[in-house]
Amino acid sequence: MAGEETTTDNSNQQEYITPDKMTLEDREMLNEHVQNYNNCLTQTSIEQMKYQTDPRYIVDFAMKQCAVELEILNKKMIERNFEPNFRESYLHRVSANSANQTLQAVMYNIANPQTSPEPATTKPVQ
Repeated sequence: MAGEETTTDNSNQQEYITPDKMTLEDREMLNEHVQNYNNCLTQTSIEQMKYQTDPRYIVDFAMKQCAVELEILNKKMIERNFEPNFRESYLHRVSANSANQTLQAVMYNIANPQTSPEPATTKPVQ
């Protein structure tokens, strides 16, 4: 009987969403949350540049402050049933790419101070 329950459970299980099965709505949701994370990193970095001069500290601080954005994205991906390995690798890529992009922008802005310290490559969309 235990084997029958397993078979029944598997037949009722919803299929995972993989990159090839994503709808436009799925892609828009991912893009929206990635943009929210990038905007958070940008705004937090701009604010921290007023108080810190070490780009690594600035970006690390921003990543910690903005981690909630990635947690929200993770929850949304779980709710929509994204394939676990894809979900984990996607979140890792977003985090790494955004951190690298923000670090480059912060380093540039520290080396080339302006009246407005907005990093050009991670400027938030208004």
